[in-house]
Amino acid sequence: MLGLEACRAVRVYLMTDLEGAAGVATHVHHSFPNGKYHDASKKLLTGEVNAAVEGLLEAGVEDVLVVDGHGPGGIDFELLHPEARLLHGRPLTRQQMLEPIWDHDAMVMIGQHAKSGRRHGNQNHTLSSSEIDWIQINGHAIGEIGIMALWAGIKSVPLIFLSGDEEACAEAKREIPGIATAAVKKGLSSNAEITLSAPAACNLIRRAITAAVGAHRAKPVPPLILDPPFQLDIRWKTTALADTVEHQTGCERIDDQTVAFTSPRLLDVLLHRHAGLESTSR
Repeated sequence: MLGLEACRAVRVYLMTDLEGAAGVATHVHHSFPNGKYHDASKKLLTGEVNAAVEGLLEAGVEDVLVVDGHGPGGIDFELLHPEARLLHGRPLTRQQMLEPIWDHDAMVMIGQHAKSGRRHGNQNHTLSSSEIDWIQINGHAIGEIGIMALWAGIKSVPLIFLSGDEEACAEAKREIPGIATAAVKKGLSSNAEITLSAPAACNLIRRAITAAVGAHRAKPVPPLILDPPFQLDIRWKTTALADTVEHQTGCERIDDQTVAFTSPRLLDVLLHRHAGLESTSR
């Protein structure tokens, strides 16, 4: 990839999640598809996505692919910015959702939450709030932010901007030196937050993402790359879940609730069909 600073036709892959949007406070009422505020939450996220698209266009980006990354879906299609394209639908394989990253010059994330185990991370979890306790790669605890950045980094695509709660933004800065972030809320607990208003959150995102593109052009954010070999460990929430995975090819049972996948290729461990990385998990 040439990077934003060298491309004439600038293309950005915009991954979304619902839990990190301002005003989306709880799994049960906001993020789960049967929650009483789920439809309203989708509108909040779509507003933030549209603000990000506006900011990217202001910065000279010419093509934005919005990806609906929330398990049951988090984008209100009828309200989506007219200049954006949308990748969505369920079921959606990892390849269908993530391989388009490699056709773009940079990646951004909107509405992101922190990895599991962060007490002040609003709705913190890693991929599945009901099944997965934590995930490690090469002994380092990692969340969805790191997983996405590593996938993009396989072909040298950088993650340059992220919005979400304060814990998600702090996590991104720990994992990716040089990334720009916009915190639209502060988690008090897994299901409580202090949040900006929707208009304030959108204004912040639009301004911050425009600045992020300019900063990346001046000093490119490096892609996230790890050295081989790779070991992906998953701690499941029950022994029964680990039981279902243990005897699959390439899986090693580490302890009662933990399994591991190893390979000299990062893509192998990220693509293993029993590694818990299905896009529909929440």
